This record gives sequence, C-alpha cells and structure tokens, in this order.
Amino acid sequence: MPALDRLILTIGLAVGLFALAAMVRRRPHMPPLPLALPLVALGIQAVASLLRGPLQGIDLLGLDMARWLDTGGALAVLYALIRLALWGCLQVPPALGWWPPVPKILRDLLLLLAAAAVTVLVLRDYAGVNLVGLITTSAVLTAVVGLAAQETLKDLFAGITLQLDPPFREGDWIDLGEAKGTVVGLTLMNTHLMSLDRACVVVPNDTVSQAVLRRYRQKDPVGNGFSLGLDYSLPPAQAQQLMLAVLQEHPRVLADPPPRIWVAEYGDSAIVYDLMVWHFDATDASRYDVRSDLLSQIWYALKRAGHSVPYPVRELRPKRPDRGTPPAEPLDSEARMALLTEHTLFSSLDADQREHLARESHCLRFGPGETVVREGDRGDTLFKIVFGSVEVLKSDGSTTCHRVATLGPGDVFGEMTLFTDAPRSASVRTTSETLLLEVERRDLQPLLEKDSVLLERIARMVQERQAGLDQLMQQCNRPTEVSVLQRMRQLFGVLRG
Repeated sequence: MPALDRLILTIGLAVGLFALAAMVRRRPHMPPLPLALPLVALGIQAVASLLRGPLQGIDLLGLDMARWLDTGGALAVLYALIRLALWGCLQVPPALGWWPPVPKILRDLLLLLAAAAVTVLVLRDYAGVNLVGLITTSAVLTAVVGLAAQETLKDLFAGITLQLDPPFREGDWIDLGEAKGTVVGLTLMNTHLMSLDRACVVVPNDTVSQAVLRRYRQKDPVGNGFSLGLDYSLPPAQAQQLMLAVLQEHPRVLADPPPRIWVAEYGDSAIVYDLMVWHFDATDASRYDVRSDLLSQIWYALKRAGHSVPYPVRELRPKRPDRGTPPAEPLDSEARMALLTEHTLFSSLDADQREHLARESHCLRFGPGETVVREGDRGDTLFKIVFGSVEVLKSDGSTTCHRVATLGPGDVFGEMTLFTDAPRSASVRTTSETLLLEVERRDLQPLLEKDSVLLERIARMVQERQAGLDQLMQQCNRPTEVSVLQRMRQLFGVLRG
C-alpha cells in the first residue's frame, strides 16, 4: 500500500476512534474507551508511512531499518487491538448487565500475558529474534530470573487469589495487625489502604493473604467499645442508667443492636464500666468522633447530676463533697434574677416574685449534640438560654426530624409544657456547649396561688407566644386564650375569686 494511502487510512482510523469515544461518553454507565494505546499505535504507523522510504537500505544490527520500523509498528497495532478487545469483551458486557464485572487485576493479567505472547511472535516473525530460545537455552539466566522474581511472583499470585476469592472490597475497612485502614485499591502486586492520617499504606498482596484479617463492610454496623471509670459514691445501677440515656440520645448510635454497658472491675479509685455502641462507618476517624462525643456528653450529664469523673490522686486530693448536695450553681441568685427580668414572659412579676423565682431556679450545662427535651414527652420545666445555641427539631411522622428553628442566648423554650402540661411539641438539641436556666412548675406554684391576676397576665403572654409558634410550625388548631387560661387554672389549682 502506498505511503500516502497508509497515512490517509491512519488519519481516518484516528477520527473514527474519537467519534466512538464521544458516543461512549454520552452513556454514563459505559466504561471510557481506551484511547491512549490506539492513538500511539496510529502515530507510529503514520511515522512509519513517512519514513519507510528514506530508511530503506539502512542497516541496524544486520537488519534493515525499515524492517525494524515495521516490527515496532506491528507491535504497537497488536497491543492496541488487544487493549480494545479486552475493553469490548470484559468491560462493556458487565456495564450492559450481561454478567458480573471482571476484576481489574484479571484484566491486567490477561493484557500482560497477551502482550508477552504477541511480542515473542512478532519478534520471531519480523525480526528473526527467538526470545524463547534465548531464555530456555540459558540455565543460569533462568535460575537468576526465577530467584529474583520469587517474591514478585508470590505477590502476583496472591493478588490473583484475592481477586478470585475476595475477602474484602474497595471501601471496606480492614485491620491486618500492623496495618489498618480503608481499602482504596487492589493491584496485581499490592493492596492500598487509607489510614486515619490519610496516608496511603501499601501492603504486599502476599502479606495480606497470609495475615489474620478483620473486615468491616461499609453498610454493616460496627461495634465501638471503650471504658470509663466513675466514682464509688454513684451506685452502678444509677451510673448505668445515666450513661445509657446519653448513649441512646446520640444520633449516630444505633438502636439495633442496642448500646450495652457492663461493670468491668473495681479499680483503685473508680468503678470501671465497659461501654459498647454500634454505628455505621468503621473508619478510625468515625470511631474516635463517636467516642469523643459520648465521653463529652457523659461528662456533662455527670456534672448536671452532681458527680464527676474520679482521678487517682490520694495524698493531696481534697475530700469529695457529699453527693447528696446539689452541684454548685455557675450563676448566683442576682445573675439569675437579671436573666429572668430580661424576658417578657416574666416582666409581669414584681421584684419580690422575681427574687423568689431566681432563688428557686437553677442552671444546667449541656454539651454539643445533647437532647434537652424530646418531642411528645411530658414535663414541668421551661428553659432560658444563658449561652450557647440549640436547634428545634420537629418530626414529620416518621423517623426523620426537620430543623424548624435555631435559638440562642436570651431565648426561652418549654413554656407551654410548664404552664399547660401539654406534651413537648418539638425536640430541642444543643449545637454547642450550652448553659440553660431551668424554671420548674413548683417554683411558680406559690406565686400563682397568692396572685390569681398574675395567672391571667401570664396566660395572655403564653397565648401570644403560642400563636407565634403555631404560625412557625404551620399548625391550624390554635388554642384560644380562654382555653390556655382554663388549663393553667386546672393545672395550678387556682380559682378566680
């Protein structure tokens, strides 16, 4: 074929490859067409078409240069055809759903074997070079190659075994003892893991195949166990109940399997408990995140209950206060009175009434992500935010909750439950470390018994706030001011004189 015709044919094939690649790209589920090797082969053919004439008659190692050029062109074309054939036979059918995907390591192995066979045949037929004879006639060379490739071959066959009978897949988290992380790739020779510090850990396949392997799949729950020591003055039953409430409130902790708590041992300065929770995502980062959240929230829960995590200091350690006494208040009575005065809900109280309410109220500290109140629960308290922030979550009737509002310092929530004994209309969860001023129904009871007019004034303000909440949550059944007043009279036992 004349050189010009070969060049035109080469250009036509290149245009056809680009057109086919564009068609494949329009179908997202199809694997991309391998263009690199075919384009290199076409480029070599184009160069060979242009240089065949000028190189004719020039010898290299006793062989005509044009013949060497033909040999290189033939190898490039055959390599490209093998790559396209593997793409069409092993990658396209699985994308069309005809059969399961073929592992990449097997595709690479077939490409390597086919390319080696083609190389031997082309060099023998085009250049007269017999590679098989060179290798088989040299016992020393064979021995050297065999010894040098021993470890490499072990990794190669181990990689093939891992693909034929895979104990894990990409995305799984595995622990090999000395190495652990998320599987990000499996090649002919190595397994690639992503560690906690986002370093790529390369483990030889032979090491992986011989190791005792722990695996967690992406969609399977993973157990997260840790220990915590609590004071001897806190009875184990109460300690387990307190910690279990914290574990069950965490949004990432699964209800099935349920959290578990065991008394592990009696230590020198604490009763040691083993805790086990289950959640999704087995990576070290996820485990540490959940564990850190739970330990922080348990600390806040202990603080609110008047307890603390003990420490093994004996000689210089001050005597612990009686656990029956309430925890120290972070705000004094005057500061609490100032906080109550700031809000319109308590603006109708006189100075003596506000002083009484400030004296009886107390502060609670919550950590990030803790649930303060839960939708549908009964209660007899309202809360004023001293510092921090909370989110108001409303259920849509299923297991999904939607955030309807965010509250910050100075805001009040829970007044409808306190004044009307209505169930909590929404859940409230902290988004940062938060200090709340808590006012209980029994704190208001003496004031309302002495002043029935005060009851009507508070009922009017509660009704106005409820109307605003109804508009926010798009509720149609708004209670009237009279109904709120009647429910408050029944609840507090105050009759109009």
